Amino acid sequence: MGLILMFLGLIGCFIPIIPSPITSWFGFFILYFSSNNIISFKFLIYTLLISILFFLGDFFLPLITAKKFGSSKKGVVGTGIGLFLGFFILGPIGIILGACIGALIGELMSNKESEKILGSLGGAIVGVLSGIILKLVVSIVFLFIYLEKIVRIYF
Repeated sequence: MGLILMFLGLIGCFIPIIPSPITSWFGFFILYFSSNNIISFKFLIYTLLISILFFLGDFFLPLITAKKFGSSKKGVVGTGIGLFLGFFILGPIGIILGACIGALIGELMSNKESEKILGSLGGAIVGVLSGIILKLVVSIVFLFIYLEKIVRIYF
């Protein structure tokens, strides 16, 4: 069951409805209670904190990068609203589209020039893609650690 959760966490990097780092962490949680002390409680807490950090970072990274790329406050708010609505309306692809459309609407409301609007859109896209890559790295590392622990138990 823990291995299934690890793979679900990996899939969740691309399907936003699955909170990937936290789903992967539940694989460790199951391993903790089903193994003969192969992982410590301290390890479980540290990996939980890492999971929560990356889970929250996935929401805030597009907002931060949009701001770093020159987005106005309205553009950042639009990015956040677009992320949320895009996910629920269009699913996984809606996150990128929603962030871009939200940033665009926010920047148009701020009367920004077209060059600055493109920077804001680029920031939103960079943030979304960075979040996916970071979640993927964490999920892969968790999977390798999990597999190493399983090999240690059975071989």
